Amino acid sequence: MNMVLVDQEQVLVIRKALPAVTKVWLQEVLGVSETTWRSLRDGRPIRQSTYNRLLARLETTRAGPSPRRSSHSPL
Repeated sequence: MNMVLVDQEQVLVIRKALPAVTKVWLQEVLGVSETTWRSLRDGRPIRQSTYNRLLARLETTRAGPSPRRSSHSPL
C-alpha cells in the first residue's frame, strides 16, 4: 500500500477549502473521513489513492460548482 505524508502547509491550504471541519463537510468537499483528516492534521501518512482523490475534489471545489439546469426550465 503506497502512503504519502502531506506537508503541513498543504494541509492548511486544504483546510481553507472547508467551510467547517465537520464530518459532513469533510465528506462533501474533500471526500475523506474524520480519521483521514486527523491523520493529515497530525502529520501522519495517508494512502496515496486517498490523497489523489482529495486533490481531485479540491480542484473541483476551486473550479466552482458546475452549472446545473433548473428543474423548472424547459429543455
